[in-house]
Amino acid sequence: MSKKESLNIAIEERPSLSKGGRKQLRRDGYLPASISSKGEDSISITIRRDTLLRAIDKFGRMSVFNLKLGKKTYNCMVKEMQHAPLTQECLHVTFQHIDLTEETTAEVAIRPIGRESVQRRRLDFLQIKDYLSIKGLPNDIPNSIDVDVTEMEAGDVLNVGDLVLPEGITTDEDPDDVVFTVSHERVAEEEETEEAAEGEVAVEAADTEEEAE
Repeated sequence: MSKKESLNIAIEERPSLSKGGRKQLRRDGYLPASISSKGEDSISITIRRDTLLRAIDKFGRMSVFNLKLGKKTYNCMVKEMQHAPLTQECLHVTFQHIDLTEETTAEVAIRPIGRESVQRRRLDFLQIKDYLSIKGLPNDIPNSIDVDVTEMEAGDVLNVGDLVLPEGITTDEDPDDVVFTVSHERVAEEEETEEAAEGEVAVEAADTEEEAE
């Protein structure tokens, strides 16, 4: 089965529901959802929870979902997912109806690849920026911006302008915004400072003993 076929998901239009009605819907394995369209009223729908979450898990949240309502198909991207604060159970999904021939904007995660390699060298790796606002055609939007940080050394700084974006994808964010920094591990610096201080105390004590003699 191709990705395009996998992202064809049947939906049903739904009436406005009470809180109890929405809970019952979730118990039955469905999610209350809506489709937002530019300049039009949103459409309230239901969608199979396991089907949607399985597709997101396999292909990513930034994929284009072909939502089929009867004979009509809505090309959509996930705009927002609401979760229960404690259980993180998905409660509601808002889809954005899109035109596949027009650029769209999205916020995608910046994912460092090789962070462990940096930390194994007793270096501090700090991620300053977690997400990047990008734009491009819907089918070109990646699920994340993956950055190889394996070779970063102490003193290195990686900015937005250093990110390699997929073909057809651009960003309007400041190229000088810092994404990652690498520095010497603070613990090591503190240990060196303490050792130096202890050494100075020992020297002073020895000098005092010599003077006393």
